Amino acid sequence: MDNLLEILASPKQVGLFIGAGISKACGLSNIDDLTKIVKEQLNDKNFEKFIDENDNVEIILNKLQQLKSLVSEKKPINDLTISGIKKLEKKVKETIFSELSKKVDFDKLCSLVIWLNYVNQEKEKEIFTLNYDLLLESALEEVNLPYFTGFIGNVKPFFISDSVDNFDGEFVKQSWTKLWKLHGSLNFKKTTEEKIFIENNISDEFENLLIYPSMDKYLSSRKAPFISYFDRFRKYLLKGEKILIILGYSFSDEHVNEIIINGLNSNPRLSVFSFAYDKKTYEGGIKILGIYPNFSIYTEKKKFINRTETDFNYKNNIGDFNNFIELINSLLKHQNPLSKTDKSS
Repeated sequence: MDNLLEILASPKQVGLFIGAGISKACGLSNIDDLTKIVKEQLNDKNFEKFIDENDNVEIILNKLQQLKSLVSEKKPINDLTISGIKKLEKKVKETIFSELSKKVDFDKLCSLVIWLNYVNQEKEKEIFTLNYDLLLESALEEVNLPYFTGFIGNVKPFFISDSVDNFDGEFVKQSWTKLWKLHGSLNFKKTTEEKIFIENNISDEFENLLIYPSMDKYLSSRKAPFISYFDRFRKYLLKGEKILIILGYSFSDEHVNEIIINGLNSNPRLSVFSFAYDKKTYEGGIKILGIYPNFSIYTEKKKFINRTETDFNYKNNIGDFNNFIELINSLLKHQNPLSKTDKSS
């Protein structure tokens, strides 16, 4: 499928995979932003000696976790005690939580979910996201589209793993949008008895259930509810003819890349289309997935389709989420936004 307009405008089964770049486009912090804020707020001279100038928030969390395994109250390192390190780790996680809880404009996500609902019609509508924030939930509710996340209930919705594995509409209608938050959500909580539920009130009573960017993220993905979500993603890519559209993803999560690669290898009827904001992401996508003929990636003035790079003469960088939404909105209005020079893109 080389005709981008046909892919985006014609009814078919399309799934979305959404990374942090989309939340950034809506006004929330990305890894670079979070790193800057975390470094400003930590303000601990003893720990600063372990941080390099180029360390991002993921590396900072890794170093804190490594120090926890080496330090005890009786054997501090550089005057850092185990309790001090835990306080720093908590501060980093609280900063991430706070920054991603800010209220921002999500109008463009409203356009995205309306388009997904339109192009899929009565087929499965699946969104897989790595983002903790509640922007997608807010967008779906704003435009009155019913959705399901694997939680059932009203006061404190509780998680049912069997519901995530069900593709036959046994728990909810197939026409509902399924929203799978692969790295957790700001409102996912867990009790000391391992009960998983949703609570929108801010409190310290329960543990926030998130996969933070650190060396533990792969191990965390093998626990509930994340293991159910990742299994759903894996099975979704293996089943039938479908298109996966990747937005705002940097290709930096190996456990995610492995699932996409497995889908491309195992399902010849799967097509993966990615839209890259910058050259680094574009080249990263090609490096990881470029050997597969059913993978395509677009960025400013360039496209990589069927293992071949050519020019892409669209008026704006389609890898920018704002421009992608402009394209989607124009398609919904039955307009042709692509230039005459690249109708076959």
